[in-house]
Amino acid sequence: MAAVRVVRRLREAGDWQREMDGILETLCRAMDCQRGILFRLRELPGQGFAQSVAAYWIDPLFGGELASPTVIMQSIVNSDPLLERLAEDERQGKIFAGHTRDLEGFLRTDFEKQNIKSFLSVSVFAHGHLWGTLAVNDCINERAWTDEEEATLHIIALAIGDAIERSPSDAHASEVIRRTMLQASLDAIVVIDETGSIIEFNPAAEKMFGFQRSDILGKDLLDTIVPIYYRKGYASGAEYM
Repeated sequence: MAAVRVVRRLREAGDWQREMDGILETLCRAMDCQRGILFRLRELPGQGFAQSVAAYWIDPLFGGELASPTVIMQSIVNSDPLLERLAEDERQGKIFAGHTRDLEGFLRTDFEKQNIKSFLSVSVFAHGHLWGTLAVNDCINERAWTDEEEATLHIIALAIGDAIERSPSDAHASEVIRRTMLQASLDAIVVIDETGSIIEFNPAAEKMFGFQRSDILGKDLLDTIVPIYYRKGYASGAEYM
């Protein structure tokens, strides 16, 4: 059973984040899905929360046919009734499952762009709060998710939450050390997630590129600090990173 293998792997892992690509692959292959994603909620100064991508796996047989997951900003959520309702459901731990053709608004457009036919996601909680969501997509068929599939995703989401809570890297002390090092570094440090969105920007980077951290977090690297005349080449090369 996929859930048993994944739970054991998470409990034995020294660093759960290093295991996520393999875990998502195991989960997706067991459920006959073409894509799996672990989303994380991040607070952006002055912009509320953004749903960023902590890890994702796409079946190599589909490659570029499946678009990368989308980072959803709080401003988008606030302007879309379905996303607002979904955000509340996630906080309550409700399952989000169905077919793309039954959606509306931002999510339908976004899911169609990503060739998603059927979707299933559950909440991931850590330290008593909503940490993110775990999702799988069927990009070939519309399907009715079984109780066993929903239970499998729930079990793995619980195991991920436990791993997050046990992780030293998630501890407050580690975060303080990381933040201090970023602030004190004389080198410009820019960190992006898998979709190219900027998730960290230290003071040295502010001086080098002329952007304030609060203004650039959540923005796409390609649309901000990469010079216009390099963007075409960067976009082409980024597809293979």
